[in-house]
Amino acid sequence: MINIRQTENKDIDFIFSCLENKSEDFLYQCGYGRFHKYPMTKEQIKSVMESRKDNTRYFIILNDSTPIGSVELDFIDWEKKECAVCRFLLNDEYRNKGFGTESLKNLTQLAFQKFEMCRVRLSAFDFNIEAIKCYEKAGYREFNRATRPNGWLAIKMECLKN
Repeated sequence: MINIRQTENKDIDFIFSCLENKSEDFLYQCGYGRFHKYPMTKEQIKSVMESRKDNTRYFIILNDSTPIGSVELDFIDWEKKECAVCRFLLNDEYRNKGFGTESLKNLTQLAFQKFEMCRVRLSAFDFNIEAIKCYEKAGYREFNRATRPNGWLAIKMECLKN
């Protein structure tokens, strides 16, 4: 059973373990390139989390009580009740098994219910077919596309509160 809880200081080691052997392109693809420098360090993770705590909530994804991933909600516009799913990361052994879809559904409901958001957005690069399928299964639909500075095409998706 998938649960989501807010990140605690003890979770920095887990998040780092999910990222430490990844390529610079992988980190950019997951959104870590925006606020972090390659190679990733635990200190960077902790520092960025502390500096962005006013507009971002950090979560650990659990399978029962075992951490399997992490994800963030960035609050884009409190007035318009819009937020974005960012840096959604699952341990390699939990990918392509439905954990991502279930995690995203739970996080989206949390955004709608606890934080009273009306719109949740996210992006995936066009070559990340598995992520796009996961997002669609979780109820997200494409609303725009944008080419990033490195030439990658980002598919922008959203889920609206019923």
